[in-house]
Amino acid sequence: MEERARVVSTDGNIAKVTLKRSSACGESCAQCKGGCAPGNTYVEVKNLIGARVGQEVVIEMKTGIFMSAVLITYVFPLIMLFIGIAIGASFNPPFGLSLSKDSYGLILGFSLMIVSYAVASMIDKKYKRSGKVSFTLTKIIDK
Repeated sequence: MEERARVVSTDGNIAKVTLKRSSACGESCAQCKGGCAPGNTYVEVKNLIGARVGQEVVIEMKTGIFMSAVLITYVFPLIMLFIGIAIGASFNPPFGLSLSKDSYGLILGFSLMIVSYAVASMIDKKYKRSGKVSFTLTKIIDK
């Protein structure tokens, strides 16, 4: 995955860059009125090419790492939701409770989805500590 960014500070081989987040309305927010607020995101990247403050650069993250992050963040919770709904809907009401099977399915589905977000958060922290998830400056666009 490649993105354009602007270097805002450097410290040795580490640069802090700002990425402008894209909006869903294609930067026509005034016409869209969707309420989105595209802003800037700051990321620390490996500066192995000697970029300086103010330069526009291209940063890159390995595609495999990016795709695993997408799977952990979006697909894993969705799968857990469906598994919870399927298992919960097959329960017989315990303790004489008068909830429907669909209600059990929703409760268990959302519970497993919440647990999956907690697991994804722990995985994210582990990846950050290990240094596996990192961006690298690959090219200077303007000098």
